[in-house]
Amino acid sequence: MKLEILERNENKLLRRTEVRFRVEHAGGPTPSRKEVIAGLSAALGVPEELIALERISGLHGSTSSHGLARVYPSKEDLVKIEREYLLRRGMPKEEKTEKTKKEEKPKAETKKEAEEGKGG
Repeated sequence: MKLEILERNENKLLRRTEVRFRVEHAGGPTPSRKEVIAGLSAALGVPEELIALERISGLHGSTSSHGLARVYPSKEDLVKIEREYLLRRGMPKEEKTEKTKKEEKPKAETKKEAEEGKGG
């Protein structure tokens, strides 16, 4: 995978750097989000946790992809500004915690009670 920075734009209002890039991936599929973030981290000299990858896309059959990423000066700025779903993309799915399981249980019981109430 060969990563090339095409454009770097400082956005002072939102305290971030917006980066447009191209990834060459001859002989292989489009790299994963995790691989691209690692490549951007190395190319820009910033930690991976400060990079939000907006998108990466390529044409079918092409050996290159284009993308857009944003780099923040701190984790707090990243979490405050970026949408939550973008931060979760590319991360491994977490197993359900006990709290989540407890929240789901009443919903299932409520549905059963509603069904029993309709029948009677």
